[in-house]
Amino acid sequence: MIFIELIVYIILLFSIIFFFYLLLYKSYGLSTSKITTPEQALVHLIEGNKKYNSFWNFITRANRKSVATVQKPFAIVLSCSDSRVPTEIIFNQMNLGSLFIIRNAGNVVDGVVLGSIEYGISELKALLVIVLGHERCGAVTTTIDAILEHRPESSGHIKDIINAISPAAHNVLQQHIGQVTISDQLKESIVKQAVKENVRLIIQDLSEYSDIVADAVQKKTIKVVGAYYDLDDGDVKIIT
Repeated sequence: MIFIELIVYIILLFSIIFFFYLLLYKSYGLSTSKITTPEQALVHLIEGNKKYNSFWNFITRANRKSVATVQKPFAIVLSCSDSRVPTEIIFNQMNLGSLFIIRNAGNVVDGVVLGSIEYGISELKALLVIVLGHERCGAVTTTIDAILEHRPESSGHIKDIINAISPAAHNVLQQHIGQVTISDQLKESIVKQAVKENVRLIIQDLSEYSDIVADAVQKKTIKVVGAYYDLDDGDVKIIT
């Protein structure tokens, strides 16, 4: 009898926890979906900062003060700007000062990005560089579409992103030469392969175009790895 009551209590407890999980999940979705104007977006961010800087947020405030005058991140992460790939959250590194993060659409490399990585290595003494691609990357998908549909060059600076990702996209598409039609399922596979190929090419470029990166890798003071983040299951897998 006692055993049955215990089981009932456990089921009830998990039901309550699950209920609050759904409630929080729903409220989060609604809070962002209700933002329909630039003014509302700004207010939402400022309110968020006030909560972050709240008097009652003791742990965060102590963490902030501890790194206010110095930073010593242990890793550098080059990742995509995609709003579904918040680097600190997916690596569970919520303490300020843990990661030196560089983000842009498609996690591509240019002079500024390379300089930022070099700064993290030479000045901040980071120990690891991760180049992080992710599932259903919009920048890679746009690049694949532009090639397959023979689109004219994009306006503004979007073309710079497409041009940066194109070598990886072409490498993957060459494996599918002769395909009369490309199904949605095949295209999804191509995008996934291109994301990973983009990560591999970027890692090659880091050592090829930066003496600081190449020297640090040779001396084994830093390690450079490529990774892939799955949006569905939340797993990060090392691919290089």
